[in-house]
Amino acid sequence: MPLKELTHEVMDAFSKKNQKKMRKTNDKILAELMISFTKELFNLAVISYVLSKVLAKPRFYGRAYKEALERMEQVLNHMERSAGDPEKYNIAAGNLEETIGEMESEDQRFVKSLVEKGKLKTAAILYAQGMSLSLAAEVTGMSKQDIMDYSGKTMMADRVAEAVGISERVKRAKRAFEG
Repeated sequence: MPLKELTHEVMDAFSKKNQKKMRKTNDKILAELMISFTKELFNLAVISYVLSKVLAKPRFYGRAYKEALERMEQVLNHMERSAGDPEKYNIAAGNLEETIGEMESEDQRFVKSLVEKGKLKTAAILYAQGMSLSLAAEVTGMSKQDIMDYSGKTMMADRVAEAVGISERVKRAKRAFEG
């Protein structure tokens, strides 16, 4: 599925405050990411994960966060429009991460920022789906140790292994190296 369509789905789920749709969209993005890894898809995977967490927190619906939520919608809109220009897309993704960081700094309840947790979870999912640990660490910017620790604590490999059989993982790995 093209980046523009996936970005539109994220924007639509966010504007409708539909956490369930956001999580389903995140699953689609992760599946696409495994087939054809790009920085843009990785950024969108992290953003969709983080936004699903934002949508799950009722405190973020208060007046204090209204402006930040509106800004996030505007940036998502910009991301969709710039889906054909990787540089602009990634800059917009960085702006969205900054806005989320500002929201969190006003209400810090997390040991790791939501964005860092999103990157780590995405890296662990890629690893659990058959990407090598070294490659998952390299493409996501997370340390191998952090990925292994997170995977072990959350039993990520067991959960993903049930959803993605070994033959499918082998097919995905072959496709990843063909392109």
